Amino acid sequence: MRLPHEYTKFIERQHLLMKSSPAPMAWTRDTPKLSQLRRSHFYTGNIEKAKQLDFRVTTLWAATLLFSLLASTVSSQSSEGFVTLNCGGGAFTDPVTGLEWENDEGYIEASDDLRAEGVLISASVLLEPSTSPVDNAESLKDASVFYPIGPIPRSKFCYNLPIFNYSAEEPMNYLLRATFPSSNLTTEATNAKGDDVSLSTYSKRFYFTVDSTYITTIELQENQPQILELVITAFDAEVYVCLVPLEDRSSMPAISALELRPFKLGMYPRVDSGMLKLSITTYFLTVARLNFGGDKQLRYPVDKYDRIWAPAKIPSGEKEFRSRTNVSRVHYPPNKEIDMPDEVMSTAWVATQLQNNVTFEVNLTGVRAMRAVPSFYFSLLFYEMLETANNTRFVNIYLDDDGEQRFFGNTKIYNYFWLQVYSRRWTFTTNAPTFKIRANGTSPNPGLINAAEFYGEFDAVVWRTFQNDSSTLKTFSLSAPSLLDTAGDPCLPVPWAWVVCSIETPPRVTQINITSRGVGGNLPTDFGQLDRLTILDLSNNSYRGRVPASLRNVTTLTAMNLGGNELEGELPGFPPLAFQNLERLDLSRNSFSGAIPTELEKLKNLQNMDLSSNRLTGELTFELDKLSSLQYLNLSSNLLRGTVPSTLWSSSSLQLVDLSNNEFETLNLTTWYQGVLKAKSLEAPAVLRQVKLQGNQIKEIVPANLIDLDSIIPTPSTNEQQNSLQTPLGFILLTDSPWCIDRETNRSSLIERYLCRSNEH
Repeated sequence: MRLPHEYTKFIERQHLLMKSSPAPMAWTRDTPKLSQLRRSHFYTGNIEKAKQLDFRVTTLWAATLLFSLLASTVSSQSSEGFVTLNCGGGAFTDPVTGLEWENDEGYIEASDDLRAEGVLISASVLLEPSTSPVDNAESLKDASVFYPIGPIPRSKFCYNLPIFNYSAEEPMNYLLRATFPSSNLTTEATNAKGDDVSLSTYSKRFYFTVDSTYITTIELQENQPQILELVITAFDAEVYVCLVPLEDRSSMPAISALELRPFKLGMYPRVDSGMLKLSITTYFLTVARLNFGGDKQLRYPVDKYDRIWAPAKIPSGEKEFRSRTNVSRVHYPPNKEIDMPDEVMSTAWVATQLQNNVTFEVNLTGVRAMRAVPSFYFSLLFYEMLETANNTRFVNIYLDDDGEQRFFGNTKIYNYFWLQVYSRRWTFTTNAPTFKIRANGTSPNPGLINAAEFYGEFDAVVWRTFQNDSSTLKTFSLSAPSLLDTAGDPCLPVPWAWVVCSIETPPRVTQINITSRGVGGNLPTDFGQLDRLTILDLSNNSYRGRVPASLRNVTTLTAMNLGGNELEGELPGFPPLAFQNLERLDLSRNSFSGAIPTELEKLKNLQNMDLSSNRLTGELTFELDKLSSLQYLNLSSNLLRGTVPSTLWSSSSLQLVDLSNNEFETLNLTTWYQGVLKAKSLEAPAVLRQVKLQGNQIKEIVPANLIDLDSIIPTPSTNEQQNSLQTPLGFILLTDSPWCIDRETNRSSLIERYLCRSNEH
């Protein structure tokens, strides 16, 4: 199958040493729109397999870092914007690259708290002989381990990596490399009891994520480190790289090294303006980066972006092509989309005869076994530098992927020109596609190739939690950073332990639950930004001050529990349009004062309201019968006074009312009286309520002829009385009120006994 034009790009550039430079030629078509977001498994490189590197382009290129040394001396190449972390270890200077490695704790969210809790542990890695350290493998000796214990449930452990030259208008791409240790870990850390910490108890399987995108499930291997490399796009001033424990939080994440390198603007283009509007981009997973003709690994400072170029080895006995190194020094001019090291382009594989092929194979088995990569990006690079009259080549590029077909034809490689042929969204049929470069019938020189790159391409999640929600939660969590899970993004890729989020794009915060965490401080005034919040539970903490007025902007609230704090001042207003969906309200056990606002009677969906144990004063001026959904009302232990309204028995839904320990003086039982009179029963459904009025100053009951009910209500039998007392469906408890005390010596009336009993039984 010939490569469709819309998938390919062909670029020629002239060498800068030419005195006259014709206009560069480029042919391109827009890439197709991305498919919907996918989540799939990711590739992990195996160190041992890297020893088998030959002429095939293996999926294990990154592992060669452990077995090849960069012999060139360190240059003055700039490392500005590099982040180079030796996780769990100390700072050191890499003797090969000259890069300065630093300890990782300054980049870990809440590292001081994690260390104090015994969650963050530094461990030593026992390296097997097959992975014995080379000069630049210092970062393999240590690891940061996140122990699955601690008083605070944590959803993820995140590194906040700063983005160099971040621009929202022109997002740049970055190389991200992560190294995970083997499972042979030891530590000198001790727990709170002084006992040695065992690192063999917990699972060493966990999730690896970048920003909001799930990348892979990592499982530490017994003898082998694992290296992952990605090309990512940064859409914020920092990128979150997170290790996520398994759902039951029983696993123990660990990491040895983390490296971030900025690319020049325009390199590895994957995002167009339309995609940005849709918040869509892709990540590249490095499959292979190959230096044809080279005899050693190349990386920084030869490659200023610290890409690792593995030398491709020609198999023994191969006669169709050979390695070549240009006699003259190559100066490879950078361009917007690709910036190649001169040393890489100075070598090549060249066919020995015009009719011979330069052949290499790409092994995709490892990638596809670990992640269902839907498509691939690859780039083939050519550079000509012949000191002869016949210094031009015409080549055909063939792809054998379940059948050989010409991939690109009659490609002209001029002397002192470089040429790139690349493809995005290419789908390979087999796990071992083979590329062949051969001179066409008119070329005076045989085929050649200098370098190639292969990446798996998969859709990434660009968005994070809705900005207003995220900033509000970040501000809110500053009041107690040591007591809350605050690593990375609030919702993605997994939400914080105290947050529930929606599944919309971008996700919104819908629930906050911080009950009994010991946190405190003032509630943020911008709580109203959380305008999709349905449940807010901050109960049993030490929050103080006033309830922010901005909460009236959260019209989606169905439950608000601020009980058991140190809040004060008057109760917040409850405008019905703002709290029209509120079903449960708990402001108990605080220090609120003043009257209960009459606006409460307009909350038609309110089912449960608890304002007990405050300093509320005044009379009950709101009409309870208007709260048509109210079932439970607790106003106990306040300073309320005046009359207990008769509307308690007008509501069709109200079941339990607790007004105990207040200063009420009068009890209006008019509605109750009429209901009992009509039904001739104390358990008439219309008035069946459980009402607690102990600890008040009730001296008067309306109507005055209440005792007349004795002659109307049939006297129950002994068994009926016993059953009624054991399983009361309704009661009114006055107990120690002055009205009952006055009748204590002679309670002959059934009504008196009913109202003045000591408890509901």
